[in-house]
Amino acid sequence: MTMITRILFALSLLFACAATMAQSPEALLRTYAEQARSADAGFSGFSAERGQAFYYATHPQPDGTEYSCASCHHQDPRKEQFAHHDKIPCRACHFPSQHYTQAHTIRRQLLPIAPVANDARFTDAARSDMWFAKNCQFVLGRDCTPLEKGDLITWLLTLPAQ
Repeated sequence: MTMITRILFALSLLFACAATMAQSPEALLRTYAEQARSADAGFSGFSAERGQAFYYATHPQPDGTEYSCASCHHQDPRKEQFAHHDKIPCRACHFPSQHYTQAHTIRRQLLPIAPVANDARFTDAARSDMWFAKNCQFVLGRDCTPLEKGDLITWLLTLPAQ
């Protein structure tokens, strides 16, 4: 490989890594805004009010129960949630495809979803997209739209520190 080829290869790897790392919730919001604009030419921005409503909205589940984002993450998104210690459904840790018994000993901690209380939230685009995919399928039974993701993050960014 020539030196120029090596440099170009290294730069392409750097740009590929940068594309998957949001580095900040605001950077991730810019990505979701581009996606929302592509999906709807009338996109006029994200809404904290819609994001808050989305977080607390309940959605019916196949077993007759209803869940919201707050069911698993906490009524106050600045707080952490402890499975088996808080009023969090078992399904929050054990997705329907997983098996569990009454005797299991998992102690799952869900760190705060609000960036003001957890500065790692929404800084890694790939990780954020992975969790949106899992959680939206779990709660909504479908993928979240870029508008829903952006609205949620916009609202979470408005929350003051405790």
